Amino acid sequence: MPNSPMDGAWWVDSATQSLLDYGCNVGESLADLAAHFPSLRLAGVDINPLAVARARQAVPGADIRLIDGPRLPFADEAFDAITCIEVLEHVPVADRASAIAEMRRVLKVGGRLILRCPHAGAFSFLDPDNLRFRFPRLYGRLIGGGRRDAAYADGVKWHDHFRETDLLSLAGAGFAHETTRYGGLFLFPLGGWLAWPFYRTSRYDHPALRAIQRVMNWDIARAYGRASYCILIILRKLPPASA
Repeated sequence: MPNSPMDGAWWVDSATQSLLDYGCNVGESLADLAAHFPSLRLAGVDINPLAVARARQAVPGADIRLIDGPRLPFADEAFDAITCIEVLEHVPVADRASAIAEMRRVLKVGGRLILRCPHAGAFSFLDPDNLRFRFPRLYGRLIGGGRRDAAYADGVKWHDHFRETDLLSLAGAGFAHETTRYGGLFLFPLGGWLAWPFYRTSRYDHPALRAIQRVMNWDIARAYGRASYCILIILRKLPPASA
């Protein structure tokens, strides 16, 4: 199982019966959860149809849906836990509060929202996904016409980096703040830069890429306080009267 509190699966306990991965991408996290919690009812959503197709193949037992906005196609209080890992920065600013409100709607009272984002730390300027805006010509040459961004019809947005106060403000009064964790410094974003050639050529299983990912995982497992590159917060849904 995960050995770092910066991994969303760290916060899944034996009492959790159902989990939604918001922004599940190709289903890597869901596949890991399915392997370690066979009885866990899993679901995922993503806006990228290519990623959704791959996730459905990777985790055939999960209920994986394609979405095109904040609205979630699930009933109220459908899940015991929700993970949202490195996703909120991709959501348009105008939709972020609505997205979290939807997560709260489908989360059971007392359930956990596990939210990890880029942090406004010492090395936030190294965010490799903002290269497309800082140096558009260089980005086009490195990525080969934006293949990594395929299927995002409305374009990819600037990646904001958040502070704890930003995330708590977005969450609003409907949640209780349980804990905050920090992790990663400069090796994590550096790994993102080094991974680009493999994404460009769709070599997702290349041993070198796996090695880069291991270094990134090592770095994010180390807490560097408010200088850290990533932030993770745990929120618990409050009952309506408390909220």
